[in-house]
Amino acid sequence: MIGFETVATSTGLIIGLFFGLVPLGVALKYRKLWAGIGGYFACTLSGFACGFLGGIPMMFLTTAVVISYAYVNRQDPFTSLATLDEVSFQETNREFFMRQMATLGNGLRSTGKTLLRNKAGFIGFLGIMFFLGVSVFGPLFVPYEGQPQFNRRQPGATSLFQGPSTEFPLGLDWQGRSVLSHIVNGGQTLIVTSVVAGLLATGIAVILGSMAGLLGGVIDQVFSSISNFILTIPQTPLLLVLAGLIKLDNRILLAVLFAVLNWPALMRAIRAQVLSLRERDYVEAAIALDLGTWHIISREVFPNMISYIAVNTIFSVRAAMYNLVLLVILGLVPLTEPDWGVMIFMGRQQGALFNPNAASMLISPIVAIALFQLCLVLFTRSLEEIFNPRLRSGL
Repeated sequence: MIGFETVATSTGLIIGLFFGLVPLGVALKYRKLWAGIGGYFACTLSGFACGFLGGIPMMFLTTAVVISYAYVNRQDPFTSLATLDEVSFQETNREFFMRQMATLGNGLRSTGKTLLRNKAGFIGFLGIMFFLGVSVFGPLFVPYEGQPQFNRRQPGATSLFQGPSTEFPLGLDWQGRSVLSHIVNGGQTLIVTSVVAGLLATGIAVILGSMAGLLGGVIDQVFSSISNFILTIPQTPLLLVLAGLIKLDNRILLAVLFAVLNWPALMRAIRAQVLSLRERDYVEAAIALDLGTWHIISREVFPNMISYIAVNTIFSVRAAMYNLVLLVILGLVPLTEPDWGVMIFMGRQQGALFNPNAASMLISPIVAIALFQLCLVLFTRSLEEIFNPRLRSGL
């Protein structure tokens, strides 16, 4: 769909330039030019990368940051220097919106400062941004080579495999194509599928685990029994059987499948957390006031588990990526290029294991997957501090 791509396009650039005018205009109104320029640049880059999918959220977030620099709560005598007689706790819809945006902006700024404090976590964050940037913007500079390049065979060579050289930094594959072009263009599908699977698994686990812990009774027994049943099933053999029965040619279907298999362990952990939190005074008060299950989960329980949930989301993404690569290497899903897993599969099939000149075709995707996983693990260090005030206070 036009404007909803996940690679950089000229349409996305126009979208980003347009949405960037919003934080810039707000900054000019409140005379916070530097914040507005930063917001304009962020919106442009995000829109260029993902069109509407990147431009709209970034416009909202950067506008909130700009407002946070200029906003003064006129109802707060400590920030506005108003006397108690001048303070009115009635506010219009506009004042409520501005206060909420300023709160969001302050939270984003605080998150950025916390991210910078943890060196390991910040390195992981930069690594993730590097891989995402390569996947989105890399194709603009390193076009994908999908067709065989037989003219690149060296005189006297028995195959098209070539080791790294000045012209081809990562060498050539079995069809004479640049390995670098496949590395640059082959990570997006794998990363997106893994992230979607991790988010779905976490969402299912949070909802079911919270309901089981809060409501108890039959609901707790049913959800716990289902999770126990899924945990007893060995995932790899099940995936092998399903691949033989179902045509796994849709990455969204694969993400849903991985989510269904990965939620039970996290659900049991969240259930245990909720059983502990429900004994707290503020949760018991919310239950006594009959504020509703959704309010209790989203407002009372979830904020106290968000650090644990965020870290486990990362590990769910890692598990989904490993499962997807396993299916590709075993040839149980359609081999659609470019893809890091397909590179490993084709390298093994074409005898790269026994050809020194072909080592880069196998090593490059393995190193890329390993480095991305390492960046995810390092990033969890910052996530723990961002969502856990106790860790922040110890810095």
